[in-house]
Amino acid sequence: MQEHQNWGAEALWQDLEPLLPGLSIEVLARVESTNATLVERVRRDEGAASGGGGGGRAGDRPYGRRQHDLHPCLLIAEHQTHGRGRQGRSWHSTAGASLTFSLSLPLEITDWSGLSLVVGAAIAEALDPDGRRLGLKWPNDLWLDERKLGGILIETVPAGSSRMAVIGVGLNVSDRAKVAESQLNTGFACLQELLPDITPPQALARLAPVLVKALAAFPREGFGAWRERFARRDLLQGKAITAGVLEGTGAGVNERGELLIDTAQGRQTVSGGEVSVRLGGASAGAQG
Repeated sequence: MQEHQNWGAEALWQDLEPLLPGLSIEVLARVESTNATLVERVRRDEGAASGGGGGGRAGDRPYGRRQHDLHPCLLIAEHQTHGRGRQGRSWHSTAGASLTFSLSLPLEITDWSGLSLVVGAAIAEALDPDGRRLGLKWPNDLWLDERKLGGILIETVPAGSSRMAVIGVGLNVSDRAKVAESQLNTGFACLQELLPDITPPQALARLAPVLVKALAAFPREGFGAWRERFARRDLLQGKAITAGVLEGTGAGVNERGELLIDTAQGRQTVSGGEVSVRLGGASAGAQG
């Protein structure tokens, strides 16, 4: 039987709660999808607030003082069975071999453009501050030495007069023998190749404060503050790529975080969610 990992929830909460007042941290041994769980909770609590039922859940024991599901919540799963990526792809995780979490928080944002790129860049800077090996593949993948390390999935849910963002992250941490078969077929990488002996809890403790600070600043700064930082890790820059019917050379991203491709017909712009990007002629679809 898999032993539960020590996530250091109290210390993590003490680091993050000043940045996200009202934050709670919850660890589940097994869940179908961390993102789906938080999205459903927010929708249920929003329905209760408007007279539609829902509300509290008996038996929950999260760390922190979560009063309802419209407060920030960091939900960690040791084992995820039906994780979801972009365009309906699956992303599974195995206890001890993967880091899988979702963070829900209210964001007063008028322009959500580039948020997934900021999340990816923040995680990359936390885990590889020198920028030597961790790269970013638009729009939501982290790659290590040109192999996929993990992915990001962002969803938004109405919450009163604003919206809740639910940000899901999945990273392969340990060796091939433990990583789910779905990742074995995509040329995966694992974080221990970069940081030997690191565990999923240690990886979370390292990246979570950097990520939360970036998210807290995003409503004020937008993607613009991160554009150059993303560009330093942009794996598609200068590469021959195909995006849907477009073929050309990656030319970075614009101020909205949209992919730029130089084609025979001129520079084209691709926005998130429209296409599956292929790098070097081989499929490199995103899975968050």
